[in-house]
Amino acid sequence: MSGEATRAAGGPRPRWRSLLLVWGPLTVALLALVASGQAGAVARAIGDARVGPLLALLGVGVALPVVHARRWQTMLRSVAAEVPLPHAVEMTVTASLVNYAVPGYAGSPVKGVLARQLHDVGFGRSLPTLAAEQVLDAAALTLGAAAGLALAGPSALAWVGELDGPSWPAVLTGGAVALGGVGAAVLVVRRYAARFVERVLASGRMLAADRGRWVPVLLLTVAYWGLNIAAVWLGARAVGLTLGPVALLLLANVPLLVGLASPLPGGLGLREGAMAGIAGVIGVPVAAIVAAAVLHRGVLVAALPLALGGARLARGYGRWR
Repeated sequence: MSGEATRAAGGPRPRWRSLLLVWGPLTVALLALVASGQAGAVARAIGDARVGPLLALLGVGVALPVVHARRWQTMLRSVAAEVPLPHAVEMTVTASLVNYAVPGYAGSPVKGVLARQLHDVGFGRSLPTLAAEQVLDAAALTLGAAAGLALAGPSALAWVGELDGPSWPAVLTGGAVALGGVGAAVLVVRRYAARFVERVLASGRMLAADRGRWVPVLLLTVAYWGLNIAAVWLGARAVGLTLGPVALLLLANVPLLVGLASPLPGGLGLREGAMAGIAGVIGVPVAAIVAAAVLHRGVLVAALPLALGGARLARGYGRWR
């Protein structure tokens, strides 16, 4: 009886749905790999991977959340919120781990919740900084992908002409649904969240007005983007590939941009599939790139607990001093 009441009241959803969303895309990607006949070559490439590039990749993986956290800390100062760097690293790593465990875009909200609970930074103040992070990362990846396509030339876009465009009814239906959703969201915000929106807008104005921090934030964004580029290059080197500028720009930016837009946990399966698709178009060995993508993913995930441990050691050292 109590179980029925819990379900009727909107209690916890069946666990299999979450498991399906988390492991479904990865399972489909593995089945597609087996069906393609490349699974053996990918396994051999992973087994023969070089240790040196993997250790360097692990170092890059530890540095990534630190740079990310430093940029967020800088933006938080623009909205009159002070968070020590080790704490910011811990929250950034926690958000990344949550992103791998929960479907959807849970990472940024988790950082906002942790900042509120641990440092009394209201969500209305942190939200503009979290949104700015997403915009900056997406802009960097978009510019990198555009540069790769420009260097590759028209041949890189030849496949676009083979796609069928959407029908007008589909376009009109999609537009009507989008407008209806936007209208409903505006009404809800105006009715129930006016004060919260005011706080968000005020924090956004503070963030935009603090021009003295624009340069550090942009430099940290470039550093974060560069580390992601280096991570893809090192993953390829581990399996014996040396990527040129065009291949590196395309393989490092387009799949990460796809992963950033994906609602699936960590973009699992989609990023690797995008790398394989791009490799096939530009003439890079697909099996080697898939192996590099798997190693890239695995090593960067393994680096997160190391970054978290380093942040906690830094916190302990600070208290001891």
